[in-house]
Amino acid sequence: MLTDVSTLFDNGAIAPAVDRRITNRLVNAWARAARGYFPSWEALQEMDLGEDWSWIFAVDLEKSIGFPYFIFLGESLARLSDVHLSGATDWTMSLLDKATADVFAAAAAEGPHYRDDTLTLCDGRRILLRSVTAPLADDGRDITHVVGAINGRFAPETPLRAV
Repeated sequence: MLTDVSTLFDNGAIAPAVDRRITNRLVNAWARAARGYFPSWEALQEMDLGEDWSWIFAVDLEKSIGFPYFIFLGESLARLSDVHLSGATDWTMSLLDKATADVFAAAAAEGPHYRDDTLTLCDGRRILLRSVTAPLADDGRDITHVVGAINGRFAPETPLRAV
């Protein structure tokens, strides 16, 4: 388990500060690729997302039984699978698990699904997480895949107050 996640992300929690709008950029690319239909994974791959690809994932819904079946996992996101969250009963949940939990919500909504969350790492630090997932369809109609992007930052430390 990684004990100091900040070294992974250049003292940022997830995406660097310049990438904090990655969710908007992904949805804009998704809409441009859609052209009135659900875009395909192939069409989305043709979009110029530059460094954002490191923070993007794509999941095949048919093969996602019990957990996401990744067909693409950005390099930076892959490292999040070793960053564990604290939990009352489940200490095996990683930051990547939590961030990809909404793949089926995007399919059900038939459109982009946003999530803002505050997560607690196993060392007690908190991360403010923002993610988006959006449906993809090989034929433009029947949803077969989901694409997503994730960013975040460490929450400001709150000093303890005497009661």
